[in-house]
Amino acid sequence: MTRPAALWGCAALAALALTACDDARGPRSQPAAADATTPPHPPTDAPPEADAAPPPSTPLARAAGRMTVEALARSIPVITGGLRWTEDFGGGVETDVLQALAPTLGAPDYLRVTEENLEPSLILAKFLNDAAQRLCVRWVERDEAAAAADRTLVVHPGDWVARDPAAVGTALRELQLRFFGRRVPEGAAGDAALEPLRALFQDASSTAAPGREARDGWLAVCIAHMTDPELVIY
Repeated sequence: MTRPAALWGCAALAALALTACDDARGPRSQPAAADATTPPHPPTDAPPEADAAPPPSTPLARAAGRMTVEALARSIPVITGGLRWTEDFGGGVETDVLQALAPTLGAPDYLRVTEENLEPSLILAKFLNDAAQRLCVRWVERDEAAAAADRTLVVHPGDWVARDPAAVGTALRELQLRFFGRRVPEGAAGDAALEPLRALFQDASSTAAPGREARDGWLAVCIAHMTDPELVIY
């Protein structure tokens, strides 16, 4: 066999071998057609999604504060019609207790303390309760002996000892205005707002000794007003 013929024979054998290998691997897979249900990619010029709404802002609030000791000492005579919390600790000299307790209650002395601490405190509540116990007894005694036009505690046109609902309601409305500057309206809404005080007056007067019904009732109402946190906290 000549050399060219041998080369052609080798080439033919190689081609047959390649064909046999392709047949052994099986038919070639075709690329899968695009799924008709596959959503297309969004266009590059589509607007961006809107940002999530910001959380609602918390309303601003301030911490509760209280009036100064000096303001409280000035307010009590205005409310009571001239009474101050004074005590005779000996020697026949009346001492203004709130002024004496001012450093203890947080008032500045401008030597060691230059700014008053106006945070509500239990010690202030304690001394205010002591003041109410002393002042309200004096206020009731003075008011009961006063003429109708000069009363500052039980203000209604009837007798001081009257306990009918109309007289009590009128006096309670006057006390709300005197202590808190609040005008309680006439009618059902106002009566509902006064109901706890009305019930307090009824309970205290109904359990009092004979002849002290109105006195004990108004004493309880006076102490309730004087120790109400709304009097000093704002």
